[in-house]
Amino acid sequence: MKYFISRLFIYLSVVSIQAQNSEGIEKHSFSVSNLSDVAFKDFIQPQIQESQFIFFGEQHGIIEVGQATHVLYDMARPFGYHTLCIETDAIAAKTITSFFDTEDAVKTAQQLNIKYPFSIPFYANEEDFKMFENVLRSGGTLWGIDQTLMTQFRLNFDYMITHTKSEAFKSKLIPLKEKAMTAFEKTIAEKDFMAPYIFKYDTQTHQDLIAVATMAEEKEVLENFKNTKEIYEYNFRGQYYLNNEVRARLMKRNFMKYYKEAQKVEPTPKVLFKLGGNHAARGLTRTKVYDIANLGSELAITNGMESLHILCMGISGTQNVANPFEPEKAVQPIDASKTLPKEFIDLAITTAHKYQIINTKALRPEARTFSEEVRDIIFKYDVIILVKDAKALTSF
Repeated sequence: MKYFISRLFIYLSVVSIQAQNSEGIEKHSFSVSNLSDVAFKDFIQPQIQESQFIFFGEQHGIIEVGQATHVLYDMARPFGYHTLCIETDAIAAKTITSFFDTEDAVKTAQQLNIKYPFSIPFYANEEDFKMFENVLRSGGTLWGIDQTLMTQFRLNFDYMITHTKSEAFKSKLIPLKEKAMTAFEKTIAEKDFMAPYIFKYDTQTHQDLIAVATMAEEKEVLENFKNTKEIYEYNFRGQYYLNNEVRARLMKRNFMKYYKEAQKVEPTPKVLFKLGGNHAARGLTRTKVYDIANLGSELAITNGMESLHILCMGISGTQNVANPFEPEKAVQPIDASKTLPKEFIDLAITTAHKYQIINTKALRPEARTFSEEVRDIIFKYDVIILVKDAKALTSF
C-alpha cells in the first residue's frame, strides 16, 4: 500500500510539473520581428560557427522560409558555407543554377514553368529565387539530392536530349518525352494520380535506355527514374514506411556523391540544407526512418564538429500547397496543431512579434518535466522558429 501511494505521489508530481513547465519553455525562448535582428544573430551564429552542417527544416509553401534561408546563408558564409542543398534531384538543381546564366533568372524560370509546369518542386515562385540569387551570385553552389518529382520526367528527358552526345540515345529519348508530355496533359485534365509518365517507365524501357547511354550523368538520371518510380509506388500502395525508407536511402547516396566530390577541394565541406521539416530531424523521424539529417549529424561528429538542426513552421497565416491534381486549392490556411506541441503554439501566439525562437537544445536537461509531444521534438531539433501570420508563396 505504501509503495502504491508513493508511486502515485511521484506520478502526480510529474504530471503537475509537466502542467506547470510552460515557464521552462518560455525561459529558453525569445521573439523578434525580423530574423536579421541582432538578438537572433547573437543566438544562432555561435552555433553555426561550430557546425559542419545546418539542417533547415521548413514548412513548404511560405515566404518566410526562403527569407530565413537567405539570412542563415549570409550568417554562415564567413564560416566556410558556400553550398545550399535542396529537396530536388540533381537535374532540377542544375536547371535552377542555369537560370542565373541569363539576364533575367526569374523570367527564364517563368518560361520554363510555362513549358513544363509542375516540373521543379517547391520553387516555381519569385520569392525563393531571391534566395537562390543570394547563393549563386555570391559564388555558391546548389546540390539536389532528392528523387525526381513524379511530374518532372518531361524536364529530365529534355535535359538529356539537349546534353547527350549519343544520337542513338537521343533517338530513344525523343518519343519518350512526347509520351511524358501527353501523360501530363491527361494528369491535368483528369486530375488522375496514376496518369503521369512515371508509371509507364518500365524495366524494359530502363534497360533499353541504359544500353545506349554513354555518359555517367545519363545513367544516374535513369537510375533516379527507376528509384523514383519505386518510391511513388510504395506511397500509392499505402506502404508509407518503405516509401520513406527508400527515399531516405536515396537522399543519403546522392548526398555522398556530392560530398565525396567536394572533398577533393576541402576535407570537411560545409553545407546548408533546406528540406522539409521531417527530413531535417535528428534521430528517428515521425515517419520512423533515420533520414539524411541523421547521417549529417553522425558525419559531423566523426569530423569533430556539430550539426545544427532547425525547424521553421508557421502557426498562423496561409501556405501554398499547389500541385497538378488540385491547383485551384493552391493557398490554404495553416493548421499547426497536428505537427507542433500545443505548448509551443500557445507561447508563439501570445507574442507581439512575428518570430518566436525556442532553444530546444536547452530544454533537454529538463525533458522529463515536459509533455510527451515536447520531449519528442526537442531531441530532433536544436532550434525551432515559429512564424505568425505566414504568407503563402505566390506561384509563377
